[in-house]
Amino acid sequence: MNKFLNSSNNFTIFFSLVYLSFFSNNSFYSQCNSPCFCLQVDEIGEVYIVWDTLNITNVNLFEHQFYADTGGGFVLIGSESNPSVNSFNFQNYFAGNNASSYFIKSLYGSSGSNFYFSDTISTIFFDLVNLFDGRVALSWNHPVSVNSLPSNSQYIVESSSPSNPPTSAIWNQVVSLPVDSLSYIDNISVCSSWLNYRVRLSSSPCDFVSNLDGGFIEDQQAPDAPIINLVSQDTSNNHLYIDWNPSIAQDVMAYIVFKFSNGSWNPLDTIFGIQNTSFYDTTTTTFQNDIVKYSIAAMDSCSSGNPPQFNTSSAGDEHNNILLNQQYEQCTGEVLLSFNEYINWPFGVSSYKIYYKNDINLNWQLLDSTNSLNYSYIIQQGNINYSFIVVAESDSLSINSLSNIVEFYANQPPIPQSSYISQVQVHSDTIFVKYIGDNGIGIKSLNIYRSLDNGISFELIDFEPNPVFPYTYYDLDVYPSERSYLYQMSVIDSCLNEVAFSNFGQSIFLDGSSEDYLINNLVWSPYQNWENGVERYELSTFNNLNPTFQLLIDSDTALNYLHDFTNFLEPLFDGNICYQISAIENLSSLGSSGISTSNIKCLQSEPIIFIPNALDLNGAVNYWKPIIKMIDFSDYKVSIYSRQGELIALLDNIDQVWDGRIMNTGSIASMGVYVYQVEFKNPTGKYFHKKGQITLIR
Repeated sequence: MNKFLNSSNNFTIFFSLVYLSFFSNNSFYSQCNSPCFCLQVDEIGEVYIVWDTLNITNVNLFEHQFYADTGGGFVLIGSESNPSVNSFNFQNYFAGNNASSYFIKSLYGSSGSNFYFSDTISTIFFDLVNLFDGRVALSWNHPVSVNSLPSNSQYIVESSSPSNPPTSAIWNQVVSLPVDSLSYIDNISVCSSWLNYRVRLSSSPCDFVSNLDGGFIEDQQAPDAPIINLVSQDTSNNHLYIDWNPSIAQDVMAYIVFKFSNGSWNPLDTIFGIQNTSFYDTTTTTFQNDIVKYSIAAMDSCSSGNPPQFNTSSAGDEHNNILLNQQYEQCTGEVLLSFNEYINWPFGVSSYKIYYKNDINLNWQLLDSTNSLNYSYIIQQGNINYSFIVVAESDSLSINSLSNIVEFYANQPPIPQSSYISQVQVHSDTIFVKYIGDNGIGIKSLNIYRSLDNGISFELIDFEPNPVFPYTYYDLDVYPSERSYLYQMSVIDSCLNEVAFSNFGQSIFLDGSSEDYLINNLVWSPYQNWENGVERYELSTFNNLNPTFQLLIDSDTALNYLHDFTNFLEPLFDGNICYQISAIENLSSLGSSGISTSNIKCLQSEPIIFIPNALDLNGAVNYWKPIIKMIDFSDYKVSIYSRQGELIALLDNIDQVWDGRIMNTGSIASMGVYVYQVEFKNPTGKYFHKKGQITLIR
């Protein structure tokens, strides 16, 4: 609470039976952050009350009186009259059994007739539970409300080995925790040991310290079985790679790798070191025809039983590789892919991603994502070599498992492989469409289609004979500042068949409006549909202070943005902001990463006006000027008149101020009321006229 009334105010307020407080503007406790004192329990369980002498003492201090409630209500336990002393020891009370509450009554004046009460706070009661598996569960209470503590406060868990005498113990930090924490589980790093623990609340003006608690901690339990992250093919050497999480038990010294072969599980190798969590199976150089299973066990450095044996976990969940097979149908150009399920990820497989490459696209390209174990693909280019690989993605972990690679030669009559709209961009009143196709395979012409109903229907708007790719089409019959347009293209092959329809490509339409509180609301249509979608949208802006486009935000999914331009309010900012949105393509299988831009949208905000109604020549600010932002600063005038209509001052520059002087004479105007008239325009030419009164104070 820390606010109290002086007894001379004759107000008395009773707060339940815990404590009463007198409120004053000059309280001992008014200058300190709550709480103003701390409770510290030493190693033998005695309580120390510690306070900040700078903040809760007074030159007229008579004495501090200390009250404690250890279970039977508050009683006086001692006092201190020396203003330089900042602690009090509550002796012969053991605080290791429960939390107890305390407050300070501070008396001042020659006879101590005036007094104040502090907040009521409690000791930290700290408890330890031995889990008998090399871990201890620690818990404690909050001594004060968490909301009353400074923002940098934290709990620090400390440990020490028992010492004699106890007060000579050396305490080491185990962990620091957020101030709202009330528990922690600690792993010991030895097989057995006597340990004491306590918790310290690091805060201001002082620290709270709990009682200690401890015991003999012993690891009699085997560690948990390791969790395999993945089994994956290393495509560089065709070995299988196993990766798993390090054990949470700190005393694990080795992992045992098991392999399922010949109908049974057999140990394959032992990997020493808790952080050595990967293994290559080099027992064979290829797994092109086998599905192989692995499991991992953990062995710690502690032993139990008779005769003693190292604590060893059971083998964890088995994981297997992915074996990919293919069949190619030459006549149809169809590739049939089949593979086995990846097992025992915690939440299964989110998807199987199928990648391919060929003699044209030498880098792996994402073909598709599926949850099926079978996939059919019609090749887009014949008479070249193809390679396929399957990548399983975990549903809960950011990890993948690779299959083996299958390779074959696709003997097929040539058909267009590429038919792709990579960009649809707005340039002023024109839209250009960039198309990626295949050269040299007998394409007769390229058809250009446009839709005004979002793809429900298309109109053939043009065609290009014997096109050379990449090809750019300029559409002049459009109004891109009013709407969005959707495009698609197709090729006519050497057999005059219309084949290889492209993806859609849609121009971005940017719109917006000015809202209250210096916010512009911007919305835009999505770009669609790149093969792998939009990686992100970039919103750029320019204004009179920054006349070139500058990146404002980028977002992977958002189609709107509220632009708070409060920080733009510089003196010469005119309030007109222009915007343009750009869509950035996720890399396609063709290697394209297009950029498509929208129309430019400009929004004009209303001026911000603040005009003071008084000028105090003796005040901290001894001048007067209107505060006006987002206007045309070339057309600005302020006139100040007396009540008799005499022109007192004329300001024609935004930086000019009125210092109370009469123009031409330079003398100080008389105290009284004056009339101002402010005239200006915004950048669009809208006229503003403001009148009001100024009171001059001398």
